[in-house]
Amino acid sequence: MKIVKYTLFVIGGLVILIGAVLAYIAATFDPNQYKPQLVQAVKERTQRTLKLEGDIRLSFWPSIGAKIGKASLSERASDREFAAVEEVRVALKLMPLLAGRAIVDTVRVRGLRANIVKAKDGKLNVDDLAGPPPPKGAPAAKDAGADFTVDIAGIEITDAVVSYADAAAGAKYALSKLSLKTGRLAPGVPASVEFSAHIESDAPKLDLPVALKMRLTFDPDKQTLALADLALEAKGVAAGVTNLVVKLTGSADVDGAKERARVSLAGKIAESSVKARLDVSGFAAPAVNFDVEIDQLDVDRYLAPAPAGAKQKPAASEPEPRFDLSGLRALRAEGALKIGSFKANNVKGSNVRLAVKASSGRVVLDPVTADFYQGKLASAITINAAPATPTFAVRHRFNGISVGPLVKDLADSDILEGKGDVAADVTSQGDTVSALKKALNGSASLKLADGALKGIDIAGSIRSAKAKLGALSGEQTQAADSRQRTDFSELTATFRIANGVARNNDLDMKSPLLRVGGEGEINIGADSLNYLVKASIVGTSKGQGGREVEELRGVTVPVRVSGTLAAPSYKLDFGSTAKDAAKQAITDQLQKRLGGEAAKGDTTEGAKSGSSARDALKGLFRR
Repeated sequence: MKIVKYTLFVIGGLVILIGAVLAYIAATFDPNQYKPQLVQAVKERTQRTLKLEGDIRLSFWPSIGAKIGKASLSERASDREFAAVEEVRVALKLMPLLAGRAIVDTVRVRGLRANIVKAKDGKLNVDDLAGPPPPKGAPAAKDAGADFTVDIAGIEITDAVVSYADAAAGAKYALSKLSLKTGRLAPGVPASVEFSAHIESDAPKLDLPVALKMRLTFDPDKQTLALADLALEAKGVAAGVTNLVVKLTGSADVDGAKERARVSLAGKIAESSVKARLDVSGFAAPAVNFDVEIDQLDVDRYLAPAPAGAKQKPAASEPEPRFDLSGLRALRAEGALKIGSFKANNVKGSNVRLAVKASSGRVVLDPVTADFYQGKLASAITINAAPATPTFAVRHRFNGISVGPLVKDLADSDILEGKGDVAADVTSQGDTVSALKKALNGSASLKLADGALKGIDIAGSIRSAKAKLGALSGEQTQAADSRQRTDFSELTATFRIANGVARNNDLDMKSPLLRVGGEGEINIGADSLNYLVKASIVGTSKGQGGREVEELRGVTVPVRVSGTLAAPSYKLDFGSTAKDAAKQAITDQLQKRLGGEAAKGDTTEGAKSGSSARDALKGLFRR
C-alpha cells in the first residue's frame, strides 16, 4: 500500500511540475517574434507569400494549441491572394497525446476566403501545397502511425467564402455564407453535421441557398461511411428552373473497400413528390442502378420565361444553339422511371413508365409507355452519343389517341381532329434542332375516324364560288380559316420520310359528302408543305353544300395546299372542276338517251340527244 501511495505522490508531483513548466513557457514565450522566420520559411518552401497581420497565441494546458488572427496566403509566385482567414484555433488535448492518442479540441475557423482555380491543363492551384507526388514505382510508405487514433471534438467554420473556376470549361462557382458545424468526429461514433451555403454561378445559372443536416458515421479501417437522418433543403434557381424548392430526406452508405454506394431519398422537388433509390458500383467508372418515382412533373412550369421582346428563333446571323451529349459517353446506368402525370413542351401524358439502359455513349429508353391524349403511347428511343455527331432512333405507336389536342399542344396548330392510331419509325442525326429535322428518315402512318380537316370547308367553298361567279371557272386561293372544317368519317395515309421530307401518295378520306384522295410532300426541315388534294363530291349535306353541290356529284375538285405548317393556304382549281362537270353532264345525258333508245328502238330521239346535253349544261352553269 505504501508503494501505491508513494507512486501516486510521484505522479502528482510530476503533473504539478509539468503544469508549472508549461505555465511558465506560456507566460514568457512570445511566438509573434518568430513571424518573420515563419514567413520566410513558407516563401522558400512554397514560393507563396504568407501575411500574419493578427497575433499568434499559444496554449499549453489543458490543451496544447494555437490561435492565429488575421492571415492570408498568396498564389504561387504571385501577390494575388489565394486564401485568407480572420481567425483559426486548433488545439490538442495534452494528456491523451502523451498516451499516443490525438484528441483534438473543436477546430474553429472564422472568415475563411479561398479561390480554387483549375487551369486548362487540368492542374489545380492547390496541387503544390500537397507536395510532389511520389515517383512511379516507388515503394509505398510504411504506415508508421497506424495505431495513432485521431479524435476531433468538432469543427466549426463560419462566414466562409469559397470560389471555384474551371478555365477549360469556362465555369465559375461561388459558395458564400458557408457554415459547417459538426459534433465529435471519431471512428464508429455518429456525429451530427450541419452545413449551409449560398451557391451561385452564371453558366450554368445557379442562385441557390442550401442547407444540409445529417448524422455521419465513419470507420477508416473498414473504409465505410454512413449518412443517416439526412435532410436537404434548397430554394432558388438551378439548371434553368426558376423558383426551385427542394426538400429531401434520406440516407446513404458507402463501402470504399467494395467500391459500392447506396442512396435512398424521398421528398419534394419543386411541385413534385419524389422517391428515389440509387446504387453505385465501381468508383473509377461507376455503374448506376436506379429506381425513381415522381407523382407529377411539369417541366414547362419551372423553365425561365423568355425575356419580353426576345426572339423566338435566332437571327440568320446568329448560330443556332447546339446541344452537347458528350456527358453520356461515360454513363453506365440501368433503371426505371415512373411519373404519375407529365408535361413538357406543352405535351401531356400520365402513368408514364420508362426503362433506361446506358453504356458506352448509347442510351436506350425501351419501353416507354403512357396514357396519352385519351389513348395509349408505346415507344422506344435510342440515343447514340459516342460519335462526334449524335444519332437518334425513335419508334412511336399511338393507339386510340385524340389527334386534335395533341397537334394543338405540340405545334400550336388547329388543323386536324379525329381519333385513331398514329405510328412513326424514324432516325436522325445532328446536334441542333434544325439539323435533326433536315436529317429525318423513316416512315409514318395514321388512321383516324370521325374527325375533320380544319381551315377549309371544301364543299362550302365550291358552293360559295358557284354562287358568286355563276359558274365554276379559274382558280381561287384562300387562307386557312379555323372556323371552317371538312368533316370525315375515316382518314388514312402513310408517309415515307427522307432527308426531312415526308412524301405521301395514298391519302384516303371519306365522308357522306366527299371522297378525298391526295399526294404531295411535307418538308419538315423547312416547315412547309406542298400537297394536292382531290375531292370528289358523292353526296349532299345541308350544312356542306346544299342543292348546288348535289348537281356536282361525281365531279373532282383539285385543292392545292401550300405554305407553312402553322398557316397553310388552299387553292381550289375550279377550271378543272368545270371541265369535269361538263364531261360528267354529257356522259349522263348520253347514257340516259342511249339507254332510252335501246329500250324503245326509237332512232328519232337520237337527233335530240345533243340538244338535251347542251340544255343540261346550261342549267348546271347558269343557275
